Amino acid sequence: MKRCIAAFLGICLPFAAYAVREGTPIYYQPQRSAFSGNQVVGQRTQTIHVPRQPAAQQMPGFVTPGTMNSMGTMTPAGIGFVQQPDWVISGGYTRRSADFEFQTGVNSILTWDNMIINELGLRVDKNFNLRDVPLFAFGEYRQGTIASGGMSTDYDLAPYDWSQPHIGIFTISVGGMSGDTNYMRLGIGARNVWNFAGWQFSPSFGYEIFRHNLSMHDHIYPNPGIYLPLLTDTGAYVFGDQFGDFHSVMPGTTPPSDWYQVCLSPEDIWVAVVGPNGQPIINTDGTLAMTVYNPIWGHVPWGVGPGECIIIGGDGPIIVHGTTHIYNTTWSGLFIGLEIEKQMTFTDKLRFYFQLGMPNYHAEGVWPNRTDWQQNPSFIDAGSNGAYSYHAEMEYLYQISERMQLSLRADTNFFYVGQIPGELYVAGFSMFLIDPSTGYYFVDNSGMPIFEVVEPHTVKINDSLKHARWRSFGLHLGVRYAF
Repeated sequence: MKRCIAAFLGICLPFAAYAVREGTPIYYQPQRSAFSGNQVVGQRTQTIHVPRQPAAQQMPGFVTPGTMNSMGTMTPAGIGFVQQPDWVISGGYTRRSADFEFQTGVNSILTWDNMIINELGLRVDKNFNLRDVPLFAFGEYRQGTIASGGMSTDYDLAPYDWSQPHIGIFTISVGGMSGDTNYMRLGIGARNVWNFAGWQFSPSFGYEIFRHNLSMHDHIYPNPGIYLPLLTDTGAYVFGDQFGDFHSVMPGTTPPSDWYQVCLSPEDIWVAVVGPNGQPIINTDGTLAMTVYNPIWGHVPWGVGPGECIIIGGDGPIIVHGTTHIYNTTWSGLFIGLEIEKQMTFTDKLRFYFQLGMPNYHAEGVWPNRTDWQQNPSFIDAGSNGAYSYHAEMEYLYQISERMQLSLRADTNFFYVGQIPGELYVAGFSMFLIDPSTGYYFVDNSGMPIFEVVEPHTVKINDSLKHARWRSFGLHLGVRYAF
């Protein structure tokens, strides 16, 4: 039995050894002599094995066997010792596609879709040793501007409370977009902590800040037609029944299902009397001269005849020019990263990078067309409930000279935060006091309605933001300079 096992192993082992070498670059396989990857602790050098080439010394980045240059040393046996440079400066251009969405506590969803961003970036890496342990530190800054994109949208198509599905805004607006982005991160890590089949693993941690200031402009609103309801002098709605009787129903009260609501018609509205010069006539007591609607006027001035309902809007979409929404967002927090790279040849390197973060979310919204909200800002959302981020890169580096490398990179990132509280800044306003139980105005001792002035104030909201998320994908072209 032992002889059979030995014979079987003798047949299989050569094939197993061949299978192990499959998929491994030739310079890590034992062709003429057996070599393996190695790192010299405290010297920031690593050994790579370059296949023999007749004119290797004539290729960019190669050195003559037995000599050295600023990149490293090539031994007569073809072993390249690559020296980690003290400093590396990287810069380049990124073409990025991005989307951003957030949902408010009243189920309003705002989106910036298919943003195309032109981005310029700069990064500095420093390699150093601490107690014979190779370390590295890095800082990076990128700035982008929206060049083009799809549409910005403001959906209000959900009820405030799903238990009352008929209560909500139920509208949508679409338009253009503009904005800019800023990204900065600082980190420190250990170089080449693990080495597996030539792949070198370098963990790191740091702090990142990502800002995107986005706005919506020139929004198109659907402008649906709205029937104006008939009101009593106390502010109650007027409803009719099947017997021809009419009833007043206070706001917030549900009438019987077989009643119908009475709309406002031209006969219910007083109109100003205009003189021969086209100007309204003023009475001797300084009041405006008014008269009732005359059926001979036809559809003037309300667009409908006597007995018909007056409709506001409904004459097609309208465009609100200028900026309609501003939302400035900052994601900031700690992250951990892992860099995985492999020197494929003396001139080619493949690099992967993965990063997970725990950001804090802070956003300021300005709605310029909302007169009931203050400006700069109108509201603030802040918190970190359920927040996370990830970032991934795949990069190819090609040595074009002794100190310079060409960089081709694809990257993606994602930021998310769950439900968080916020603050709403209400503008000052004035109003007549109304008794909510009866709907009647409160009056003073002289029988006049009480007029109240409300000062600007802040309202805290527990579910100001239900969620927000950013995602993007970028293609990068750049260079690295080592010294």
